[in-house]
Amino acid sequence: MRRRALVHPMILAATLSALLACDTAADAATPVVTAQAQAANAAFLADAPPPAGGAGALCLVDTGVNVNPDTQQELVSASAVDGGSGNDVDPNGHGTTMAMIAGAAGHGMIGAWPQLKIVSVRATDTPTPGQEPTFEFDDYWKGITRCATLANTYKIHSIDLALSSTIPPSPDQAQEFANAVAQAHGQNVAVLAAAGNRPGAVEEPAAEPGVFAVGASSAQSDSLSAGTVGSPCNFSATQGLTFFAPGCGVDEADPFTDQPTCCGNGTSQASAFAAAVLVALMSYDPTLSYATAEQLLVSTAADGNLNVAAAFQAAGLGAIVTQGNASIPKPSAPASAAKPAGGLVVRAARWRRGVLTLTVSGLGSNRLSIELEYPHTRRRNLSTRRQTITIRTARPRLVLLRVMMGKKELGGPITVHPT
Repeated sequence: MRRRALVHPMILAATLSALLACDTAADAATPVVTAQAQAANAAFLADAPPPAGGAGALCLVDTGVNVNPDTQQELVSASAVDGGSGNDVDPNGHGTTMAMIAGAAGHGMIGAWPQLKIVSVRATDTPTPGQEPTFEFDDYWKGITRCATLANTYKIHSIDLALSSTIPPSPDQAQEFANAVAQAHGQNVAVLAAAGNRPGAVEEPAAEPGVFAVGASSAQSDSLSAGTVGSPCNFSATQGLTFFAPGCGVDEADPFTDQPTCCGNGTSQASAFAAAVLVALMSYDPTLSYATAEQLLVSTAADGNLNVAAAFQAAGLGAIVTQGNASIPKPSAPASAAKPAGGLVVRAARWRRGVLTLTVSGLGSNRLSIELEYPHTRRRNLSTRRQTITIRTARPRLVLLRVMMGKKELGGPITVHPT
């Protein structure tokens, strides 16, 4: 029988709640370039070309990951240390949110690196429905060991321990943990962890030797940031910590509805983002060791803050930065300049705060076919007879409009780039 008293459930419940995204404006929108990507100089990465050898994987040790439009392509494995389901057992979707921060495809939000693969290992128990899950220190090393077992199968480059605790391990637990970390390192896999959401010393397991601890810094101003972008979030552990990634004011999407939200806060978000970047580095340069990749992140950090473009350039991957930046969607000519198709004229096409508004004329009694094309996810198709249309959506790369009479196309397509 597992002795849950080793890690007090009340403390862990508070820790898990704090590590989870706190969405302060549920109807806000995740833009094409997220606040966290801007803050970490990582905008290029979401639109970078694929690595020659394919994308590597992040092994996420958390509460499990559910499939939604933003995770369905990236999630390649979901299991649990207790042998049960790999689904997210947290009522707030903590693990799913971290997977989206790392690699969301662009439906409700865009992750740090949308090409990323996710191997999910649930390390918590399965609680009574509606209750928050708990975990023991032993679950950390069991999760790492599970990741190491799957490393070769899925090309895992990093492990992220996105759950923290204030209770230290026993000597035996610390040794088991050290053995698991050594196993991961022996397979050239980095081990990262959230530094903890209490000001002061770094929490467990980020405080253990061999673990790359990540603190949280401001992606954009919100109630939990100290003010300027890049300053430590007011909840983050900082004592003895020299590396931070965006972890407050983070653009997100709801893990259940996939609707854009803002603003997520937690060192879990920071470690998930940093872990995804490390996987990207090692995917674009397969000769890198995990230690060299970690050092690239630390040595190029700006005042201790993750600077992704600088790390890629220092690794000799400046061409990836250039190509990614060139592929970021840019504003185009106003939609009103679009030519008529079957009598159709586009009067306006605007995207604001997660809502696309289209205004057309000349539709008559025909139907308007709308095709939304996104950078990293499947196209979305709609049909309407209305001449003013509002659609809640992530920002599309482009919109294709056609005039239809039944199944017959009368005109189009008109290509529209929302402003």
